[in-house]
Amino acid sequence: MRILLFLLLACAVFSCKPDGSSSGVKTTPSERASQLKKTTITKEEGMKSANEASSSLVQKESEPRTTRKGNVETNFNKNGIPDACDLLKEATIAKYLGIPAESINLADGSSSKSQLQRACFFKWDGTALKNAGVMVQIQQNPVADDVPEYFTYMVQSLKKDGENSLNGGNTKFYDWPGFGDDGAYSTEAGKYVWRVGNDWAFMVAFNTELKGKDQERAAKAFAQEVMDRMTF
Repeated sequence: MRILLFLLLACAVFSCKPDGSSSGVKTTPSERASQLKKTTITKEEGMKSANEASSSLVQKESEPRTTRKGNVETNFNKNGIPDACDLLKEATIAKYLGIPAESINLADGSSSKSQLQRACFFKWDGTALKNAGVMVQIQQNPVADDVPEYFTYMVQSLKKDGENSLNGGNTKFYDWPGFGDDGAYSTEAGKYVWRVGNDWAFMVAFNTELKGKDQERAAKAFAQEVMDRMTF
């Protein structure tokens, strides 16, 4: 069961609203980094002078590290996972979904309890489908010490056993070559999963009206952009 944990949790992701820390308002990577820095500074200024040295150390550790790969600037959490919102452009989504790029809102879907995964929701209104959107998720091996080949088993299990749904059904997954070392996909579930070694796993998930070959075509374009913009 735990092999498919992060995928099962993603099933309900589009029906959940982001918490107060994710307003759904589109921000640039530099603005998000600036907001984090301002929050840290504000807290530091409120501390007593006796704790200033300690506060300075906490500030340095909590600020996101930034780097640039080509024309992509992103921030990293303490485990070196980049911001998932920086790995796919709104313009690319708009091209394949037939919606205005400016209508897409970004919301951080990263777990507040784990530094081993980051996710981003690209959501928009104005369609008949409730909570329409695309999710990009990046994950590092959550059980690396106990199961170093966790992602290998995860992808193999999807293709062999499919994915059990909450209503008791089972969704079949198929081989998805071309990205990383192994991948699986289901247009029915709207999920496209691939791994790079056993260190990284990625997922692009759809809650859209795209079906069949149109969805597959969009998923390939999105996955390619994610890999092109990814910094390992």
